[in-house]
Amino acid sequence: MTIPGKPPAPTDSVHHIGIAVEDLDSSIKFYSGLFGLKPGPIIVREDIGVRGCFVPVGDTNLELLEGTDPNSGISVHIREHGAGLHHVCFEVDGIADKLKTLQELGIDLLDKVPRKGLMGGDIGFMDPSSAQGVLIELAQHSH
Repeated sequence: MTIPGKPPAPTDSVHHIGIAVEDLDSSIKFYSGLFGLKPGPIIVREDIGVRGCFVPVGDTNLELLEGTDPNSGISVHIREHGAGLHHVCFEVDGIADKLKTLQELGIDLLDKVPRKGLMGGDIGFMDPSSAQGVLIELAQHSH
């Protein structure tokens, strides 16, 4: 897809790379031990069925995600695709306007309006069919 004009969701930051994991605790130990990374706190969001942890790597993060419920999005993803890369998140300003603009351009979205992400920021996902098979998350966090 060619997008005319100026970029509808300009960014200069990959906020995080989401990784679906079967065992959060062992995954934290793996990435910490392998790369000497210092993980942040474990965050549990029962409302979305996720237990996760952000692991800073320079200016970005790994977001390790474990499903807490067999029907959570992460649990379903692991059942259907296995553990591993889940999504890439780009930091944007004015996320509600960005999602509206993308929709107006005919880009399929999983979230037409922002919702709260694991860290509490506003997020919205593009449908992978609109992004050459990649699940892309847009996020706006207060810094």
